[in-house]
Amino acid sequence: MNRDAAVVPLTGAMNCRDIGGYPATQDRRVRTNAIFRSDRLSQLTDDDQEELAGYGIRTVIDFRTSAEASRDVSRLWSTVTTHAPLPIGDEIAQQQEFVDRIRSGEITSVTVDDVVDSYLDMLSDSGFQFASFLELTADLDCWPLLFHCTAGKDRTGIAAALILELCGVEREFVLDDYELTNVLRSERRIEELKPSLEAAGVNIDAIRPALSAPRIAMARTLDDIDKTHGGVEAFVVDELHVDPDSIAVLRLNLLV
Repeated sequence: MNRDAAVVPLTGAMNCRDIGGYPATQDRRVRTNAIFRSDRLSQLTDDDQEELAGYGIRTVIDFRTSAEASRDVSRLWSTVTTHAPLPIGDEIAQQQEFVDRIRSGEITSVTVDDVVDSYLDMLSDSGFQFASFLELTADLDCWPLLFHCTAGKDRTGIAAALILELCGVEREFVLDDYELTNVLRSERRIEELKPSLEAAGVNIDAIRPALSAPRIAMARTLDDIDKTHGGVEAFVVDELHVDPDSIAVLRLNLLV
């Protein structure tokens, strides 16, 4: 499935895109121009801000910690009326701090298992934040809406997967959406970091799962939810305590 049309071309953010357009349950599709995902917004140019204003995006949800947000202050645009911090503090997801620890030699390897554990821990420890995210996403008054973190791959990747799963998008497309981060951002970011990391004696391949979006990591995360909770919807209702009516409204509004 070609997702080129979904990508928002920006100079200061690499991983900004519309999550709409995927085929969903009952021969429907996820609505476009409603929900967007992105990496950090602190480097947006004036032209980038105009581009995002052109989509009418009015709500921005920020999953970064207060330390991340203070260090890289988002450059919001004229149509934004609501900026909602929902901080999630997983160490792998906090990319700059994590890279600093890798460069210093404190961390020498990260496996796919580590990434899966990280994702499951985020869903467990920050369930309230993800629940609040889903409630906001279901609210038409918040649309168009954009959610983001630093790299737009871990916290943002989980959030996008939850929405797409709840809309009945096939698992392979959910994983495609997650993995697209590698093409748009991760590989470019690794190339940028490679000289300084190799100079510090870092084995790039040994830490690649932390700097990229390994398809198998999200697949195993969702499989664990299926096995443990009976599916994403049951998990969201029973563990995140999202009102089933909110899920119904999300589908009503987001599926066309």
